[in-house]
Amino acid sequence: MKKFTLLIIFSISTISINAQTVAWSSDLEDLTGWGVGNGTADTNDDTWGFYSGGGEALGFTGALGFSRSWDPEPAATGGTPITPDNLLFTPTFAIPANALSISFKMKVGSNDPNFFAENFAIIVYDDADFDGTLTGIYEETLTAGGNGSAKDITADIPASFAGKTIGILVRHYDCTNQNQLLVDDFEVSFSTSLSITDHTLEIVHFYPNPVKDFIKIDTKSIIDSAIIVNQLGQRIIDVKPNNIVDNSINLSTLNKGLYFITVKSEERSATIKIVKE
Repeated sequence: MKKFTLLIIFSISTISINAQTVAWSSDLEDLTGWGVGNGTADTNDDTWGFYSGGGEALGFTGALGFSRSWDPEPAATGGTPITPDNLLFTPTFAIPANALSISFKMKVGSNDPNFFAENFAIIVYDDADFDGTLTGIYEETLTAGGNGSAKDITADIPASFAGKTIGILVRHYDCTNQNQLLVDDFEVSFSTSLSITDHTLEIVHFYPNPVKDFIKIDTKSIIDSAIIVNQLGQRIIDVKPNNIVDNSINLSTLNKGLYFITVKSEERSATIKIVKE
């Protein structure tokens, strides 16, 4: 089975939108165009599978996809922990060139009320340039499982994907010895107009870059918090207000590499790319 090395740019869009038009949706009843694979961090060849039903008590309806971080076999020894890097590829579909905002939605849950800490990420890409356009738009570790735990998640897809044929990749990874991640009810929609509310935080300048210790972010607002993610889309640090002094953030504990920092001020946010020396 082919394995993939993923280099992902993590992008966060902050523009609110008007009425949406559905570009693509799936309830997993028809699996035409879907694909599965393994990332390089996978510990075995177990990957995504599909159930025809059975998730009603959890909050799902009909067919759903699943990925495991624990194998019930061999039962005699209590099963086998799995560290997955399982990749689920949606069919590709076109986004109109005049789309000004694009939104992703999916239902997700865990089947286990005790072992539910499944970690997953949502990644979007241009089908014409897979390796060059991998962009993480969402990541979460589930905090609940079992009956009634299924929930809808939403994420913004960067408007730079307008006019392209795109695909969505669900990556189940960075967890072990839990149980199953379950997904269903995918939808990508777009709008050709923006609302009057713009939640973009204007950044005048940030320096130094590359950075060794502190990075200074010049903006007209006071930064309330920040999130730092690496080039794989993994959340590394949640920076709290008491660790931000005069809009400066201490990055001395970061390893060398490429990172993305999303800074927030009240309801506004912006994302910058930095290199840590």
